Amino acid sequence: MKKIAILLITTLVVSFVLGCIQQPEVKEVKEIKVGVLVPKTGKFSNAGVLMENAAKLAEKHVEEMGIAKNYKIRLIFADCGDSPETAKSAFLSLANKDVVAIVGAYSSPQAIACADAANQAKIVYIASVASTGQLEKKVKDGNKYVFRNAYNTTYWGILAAEFLRISNAEAYYFQGYSPLKTFNQGMLSEIKKRIDIPLKAEEYYNPKVNPKDVEESAIKAAKVVGDKDVLILGDPGPLSIKFLKTYRQNNGKGIVYSVGGTLALPQVLASINESYYTAFQAAVLKETEKTKFTTKYFKDYKALYGEEANNYAGVLTYDAILILAQALEKGGEGKLIETLENGEFMGACGVYKFNELHQADWGSEKLKGVIGEWVGKVEVIYPEEYRTSNVLWK
Repeated sequence: MKKIAILLITTLVVSFVLGCIQQPEVKEVKEIKVGVLVPKTGKFSNAGVLMENAAKLAEKHVEEMGIAKNYKIRLIFADCGDSPETAKSAFLSLANKDVVAIVGAYSSPQAIACADAANQAKIVYIASVASTGQLEKKVKDGNKYVFRNAYNTTYWGILAAEFLRISNAEAYYFQGYSPLKTFNQGMLSEIKKRIDIPLKAEEYYNPKVNPKDVEESAIKAAKVVGDKDVLILGDPGPLSIKFLKTYRQNNGKGIVYSVGGTLALPQVLASINESYYTAFQAAVLKETEKTKFTTKYFKDYKALYGEEANNYAGVLTYDAILILAQALEKGGEGKLIETLENGEFMGACGVYKFNELHQADWGSEKLKGVIGEWVGKVEVIYPEEYRTSNVLWK
């Protein structure tokens, strides 16, 4: 009996001691909603598909890779169409669904409308495509809710000027797209500041005014552009395919330099007989492994959707969601703006840091755009650290 009593007392003492040891606190994972504006309808709807695909992949990667351990990120999508009015209405609709932040939209007029809506609703907005300088101006004027992880117009011009420089072009021809004229003209203005070679012409096609305008513009350009000239094509949409085909079929010379989008997709370029000697801008290519997310993004996108992921609007929407997830993990919802302003955030395109105007610091050592050239396969010609070829001329 004495032994049993001692054993019982010992058991009780051990149980008491164990009970007094503080158990590790199990932190509850909080579900948090992020709004995503994608153009499901209207003239930018092709890009909308890629943006939505990339956003869903980001949501998957955030959970899969433990990027925001304290949060369960849930995306809510809204169609921003192709007008500022539709984009603003979609933004405010998302704002009423208790989202902590909103990313996306496509054109500059849409992004400006969303910036105003963000200030009105007091919700963080990350523009993942539009380049307008009006976003930086709004921040300067006190709208602290707006950030942009995409290029600004200045950087689009810097990259194009860099291509003209490294290609040793003798002259260039600028073919714009009328619905994106503000962006095109801003880009061209920056090119002119940096390059002292002749501009042969500045043209804009508008198929709404004339259904044959794309083909007629291509034929006109083919008569002017020389062997050592670069034709800069400011249309990221599917009409650029028609232009490229018509241009080459009419003996268009030199290099066609696309702002990206449709003509930055390898599967598209591979399907066009006339695509050789097409250079293009991109935020990242699978040939440029910038961070741990780069390869995973390209590999998983192809596995999920069955096509290559070289799309500017898509990958930058993906990165915007990763940026938000990291900012939430670092500072929580209450300090989201402060965390975005002061932190560094890794994405597939590089490491983002926002300047005092809430613009991602493109052109820094950790975040550079890419220029590729299609010569039957993708060759990287800029930045130097990823270069696989020099510029090749037709």
